[in-house]
Amino acid sequence: MDNRIDEALDILKDTGPEYAHGFSNHGPMAAEALAAMGCENRVVSWAKQYRRRLSGRPTAREPVLPDRWEAALGDIQRFGDWVVFFRRELGGATWSAVLRRWAPRLAAGIVAAAYHGVIRTGHAVRNLARGETEARRLELAEGLAYWASRFQPLPGTPGLNTSGLRPSAAVSRIELLPSDRRVYRTLIFEKVKKLDGFLPFEKVVNLVDTPTESTLFLLDMTSAFVRIYLANARDAGSAITFIHTVTGPGAVHLMAPHLPGETVGLLLRYAWQASAAIYAAIGQRRQPDLFEDRDINRKLVVDRAVKTGDEHAIKFAEVCLRLYNINPDPAYLFASEHASRILTRDRA
Repeated sequence: MDNRIDEALDILKDTGPEYAHGFSNHGPMAAEALAAMGCENRVVSWAKQYRRRLSGRPTAREPVLPDRWEAALGDIQRFGDWVVFFRRELGGATWSAVLRRWAPRLAAGIVAAAYHGVIRTGHAVRNLARGETEARRLELAEGLAYWASRFQPLPGTPGLNTSGLRPSAAVSRIELLPSDRRVYRTLIFEKVKKLDGFLPFEKVVNLVDTPTESTLFLLDMTSAFVRIYLANARDAGSAITFIHTVTGPGAVHLMAPHLPGETVGLLLRYAWQASAAIYAAIGQRRQPDLFEDRDINRKLVVDRAVKTGDEHAIKFAEVCLRLYNINPDPAYLFASEHASRILTRDRA
């Protein structure tokens, strides 16, 4: 077991879930993604550099009560309380048992902090599956705590009466939020809040069925949203926004082997709703630029993402490669390479 990821987690420990003006701490996620892509030799140096921008972890204020935990959902000021709570949970059960207990409870708020709660949890789960260490267990507590403290339900509840569409067919049925109801120059989750009261969006969650074949559903959904990324990513800001419509569902894929099928189906149904929400609140109905396989290959995707040093490019490359290995859709590779180029260009 390579321990460099644990060294990176030690460098990043005691940091908060957010920094600056509410930007998510991507440190543990991107470090794990680097390791997953075979770049273990980059993990520690990357973590040291990224650590400089981060703030300290908020202290606990009052306990999250086991029988009243719902009262603490969606309150970022309770992040420290949730960390203590989940550390206690992990002290009394296996990490997989804690995940099985809490994933369905948190599913409806999966868009929390633009998906970053579930993404951080997913990377922590894969890390633990490689080998269990105390640092990795503590990171799972942090991921679950972020998911809980930024919990954000969306309009619409999954029901049995659905349109029965595949995600790739359902995207054309998503009604976009009119421009005069949108907000600009703020965080993704604040933009998504503008869907509250937008009645057409309430139907979106029921455009698709709860999947019985979770992998096929995930691949169909991410293939659709990687094209929405390509149609909407015009600069660094828009690229980062639409990257999350793919990395969010990709995190469910990381957790799926450790969860009952019913829970995976529920998470994917809510992931569909969450990615659709980002598209509805921020996106435009455009056709993606023409793309082809060309000479884009795994090595090029990894090299360009790592060279950027950008946490979003790194995470996007990892999930695109992972999905491409299951479903060789060239759009995955093209989107990752596109993101690396645009993030390098706009941050130069």
